[in-house]
Order: sequence, then structure tokens, then C-alpha cells
Amino acid sequence: MKSISRMFPMVAAGALAVALALPSPAQAQGATRGGSVEFILPVIYTPSASFTGQGGSSADVNSNLGFGFGINYNVNNHFQVGGLFSWASRSYNATLVETTTGQRNSATGYLESSTIGVNATYFFMPTGFTPFVTGMIGSTFVDTNIPNGIPQSGCWYDPWYGTICNTYVPTKTQTAVSYGAGAGVRFEMSRSISVQGSYNKLWFDLSNSKPDFDVWRLDFVFRM
Repeated sequence: MKSISRMFPMVAAGALAVALALPSPAQAQGATRGGSVEFILPVIYTPSASFTGQGGSSADVNSNLGFGFGINYNVNNHFQVGGLFSWASRSYNATLVETTTGQRNSATGYLESSTIGVNATYFFMPTGFTPFVTGMIGSTFVDTNIPNGIPQSGCWYDPWYGTICNTYVPTKTQTAVSYGAGAGVRFEMSRSISVQGSYNKLWFDLSNSKPDFDVWRLDFVFRM
């Protein structure tokens, strides 16, 4: 997965280069965006990142791919608003510091996150190939998968399988305000199908830190 993740920016750039070399039917036909609704499927690449926390704690988060879906509305040919839900799972290596003794402990695991947010985008050209800028604000749920309590067991009755018992280990989770900004280019291959690539910067307002991440996106857009 790491080798694929490293190749993602090159693949995205190559796809955009091929798209830009093709003629734009949407531009030739003068198809406009204003008043239309679009369904979007993004492929999201986040490079590896490192950040520090309180008391000397730190974490190295590895690169990986994420996915999502969203709906956008074109207010006019230049301005678009919408919403997006995305999710990702990334491995990490962390250094945990005990508050009383200062002892340092190592931890590894997978950081799972999901984000729901609203965004606004401005396209510089009304049709065809166009650069754009975008901004978003939303809420991100993060599960570190670090145990945060003793295992808890419970049983329940299932209408198909009868009695089921399971053990659950609570983990450290947090919900944070997230916001970001980005810039990219869009190519409309037809009135119904477009592809766009962008570079984005995301910030997470956690309780004791404000980590930021670089994000590359390749979006497949379907106009309804």
C-alpha cells in the first residue's frame, strides 16, 4: 500500500495531463454548470506526517488512500457549494508519555477517521478546463484504537442467531472541528462527466493540539 500511495501524485498528474491534451466537448458545446447538481467520488491521498503533543508525546502517521462521496450544487457557472463525507485508515507509530512518571512508551496501530463537511468552490472559467480554489469546514471523528479502559463484555438476543456474547475494549476517540483550503484544476470531458485534481491543506482543532495534513485529491464528477 505504501508503494501505491507514493505513486498516487504521479498517477493523478498523469491523468490530468492526458485530460488536458484532449479536446473539451463541454467547452466546444458551451455547456454551462449553473443550476446543476453534481455527484462526486473522490480518491484522497494523504502523505505521511509527524506531529508532537503535550509532555513530549509524538506520532508518525503513515501515508494512505482514503475515499468518500458528496453532492455539489452549482449556484452559477463559477460558484459551487456542497457537502462531502470521507473516511480513511492510516497506520502510525506513537510515543506515549505517562503524566506522573514521565515514562515513555511506544505504540503502533491504525488511526481511523471520518469527516463530514460543507465546502465552497470558485471556478475561474465557466466551462471546459478551469482552475479553481476551494474551502471547507466540518467535523472529523478520530479513533486511535489505543485502549482507554478495561474490556467490557455483554450478551444480547438476536432474532436470527439467538444469544450472542462479545467483548468490547473501549478506545481513545475524539471529535474535532476540521477546516481546509485548496486549489486545483478541472477538466470537463462531457456535460455529464468531469475529472478534477487538487492540492489541499487540512487542519484539525483537537483538544490539545492542531495538527495539519497535506492532502491530494482526484475527483470523479458526475453531473445530474
